[in-house]
Amino acid sequence: MIRPLVEQKRIVVCVGPGGVGKTTTAAALGALAARLGRKTLVCTIDPAPRLADALGTGGLGPEPSPVPPEACRALGIPADGPGRLSAVRLDTARAFARLVEEQVADLEMRRRIFDNPIYRQITTTLTGSQEYAATLALYELARAGAYDLIVLDTPPTANALDFLDAPQRLAAAVSSPALSWFARPSGSGGGLFSLRRLRAGGALVLRRLAKLVGSRFLDDIAAFLTDFQGVLGGFLERAKAVDALLRGADSAFLLVLAPAVAAVDEALFFHGRLREAGVPLAAFIANRVQPAPGLTDGPALSAALRAAPAFADLSDAALGEAVARLGPIARTAAALHAAERREIRRLGARAPGTAIREVPLLDHDVDNLAELRVVGEALLSG
Repeated sequence: MIRPLVEQKRIVVCVGPGGVGKTTTAAALGALAARLGRKTLVCTIDPAPRLADALGTGGLGPEPSPVPPEACRALGIPADGPGRLSAVRLDTARAFARLVEEQVADLEMRRRIFDNPIYRQITTTLTGSQEYAATLALYELARAGAYDLIVLDTPPTANALDFLDAPQRLAAAVSSPALSWFARPSGSGGGLFSLRRLRAGGALVLRRLAKLVGSRFLDDIAAFLTDFQGVLGGFLERAKAVDALLRGADSAFLLVLAPAVAAVDEALFFHGRLREAGVPLAAFIANRVQPAPGLTDGPALSAALRAAPAFADLSDAALGEAVARLGPIARTAAALHAAERREIRRLGARAPGTAIREVPLLDHDVDNLAELRVVGEALLSG
């Protein structure tokens, strides 16, 4: 189930809530793909350094960088094999700039667009702008064809939904009739922004708007849309291309979750959103799953401890105290295991047909390359 994805897909997108090991999963998948002989790039739009830490790169920049040879050895990637592993942090500002540069040949017009505060607002603070820019960067990487597989680590689920919806949202925005009306030339006079028509026919409205937002703001909008007319079509076409890429047969979505009530609820919500969008979810990754419980009742624990050489010399009183302390811990672990099994069964029942891969809970957080490799092996064989 996981092996065909990392061997055959071009893009694997890891989504999920925060704190469930999604970044570790993305890194483990990338390492696994490289071990299987693919040139793989693991990338993130999350500025936090977790991905760099997981891969031992010491920091990520806007250009793909190879994972160091010593890290590759620890991950089991053969030095003489075809597989290669690199990592990158997607530069969202650069992604917007590249699209503008593609569409606008005039250097002075580019400068005006980049300097315009409306452009800066749209590309930095508008809801979904960073996610859309990340899709632009992902598209560029995929189009360049330098990698067999790109594994994308995304922010928590709410932002991941923005990531999925961003191309369509932008396509709807730039094809909006209202925006087209504002952006088209006035009369036959050429490239004058239609705000002049608004000034001529709606002076009262304009005066009220100016009082509310300031005339400078209206001038910035006018200048931006005048310069940006030639770019809108390019944004629309790119949005459609990105949307096709994410929904294509070469892409797969994996949803990483903890086997807990809230996380499963969120996973089912995202599964529904993907289904509504016509994007099949390749699999759920249930991470940090508790192992099956061992002994929980007092007599069985006492017998097991007495049979262990390390405890053979314990007095009956000391053995009784040990059992009294271990018993509640063992029963709590058993109850937690049972609760997780219920949630995994609920997930399977509510999303029939979607595979669930389980990754066992390790002794402590994955903080070194050897444990990252263990996660990859669990994904492959679990």
